Amino acid sequence: MSAGGSVVPGLRVRSARREDWPAARDLLRQVDDLHAALAPDYFRSAPRDEGEWVRLLHEDHGAVFVAELGDAGRAVGVLVARVYDTPDNPGMVPRRRLHIETVVVCGKHRRRGIGRRLMVEGTAWGRSHGAVEVVLTTWVGNDDAEAFYERLGYRVLSRVLCAPIT
Repeated sequence: MSAGGSVVPGLRVRSARREDWPAARDLLRQVDDLHAALAPDYFRSAPRDEGEWVRLLHEDHGAVFVAELGDAGRAVGVLVARVYDTPDNPGMVPRRRLHIETVVVCGKHRRRGIGRRLMVEGTAWGRSHGAVEVVLTTWVGNDDAEAFYERLGYRVLSRVLCAPIT
């Protein structure tokens, strides 16, 4: 159960399929709109195409999961993850990591354990592919995401700074 909400009855998390695209497109739009509002110099809310979805589904080192409710089968949450090894650099500790690239839950279904279930499934997949650590990025101003990850036990690892070249 998530902090602040009850687990949704009939919730199922599974590997995504091509036919999940219409629901996934709508969910990913929510993330794109948020990122474009938070960091307009980096993101724009442009339409995604189904080809991108299909590439994600067939990526060798990646996984996509959806959360669905009841028998309707429509996705109410999406998680995109990849495993990667640290670069060949003598200054870095060699390690395989799971990178959570995207987690989104439909606004009306948040704080009910769906995001937590997606993270559990994604982490289990990463572990089964040799990952020993999970990393992810949140953008400044995405307070809900930061609070969610803190409730799951995540901590700040680094900060990325930027400045215009003048």
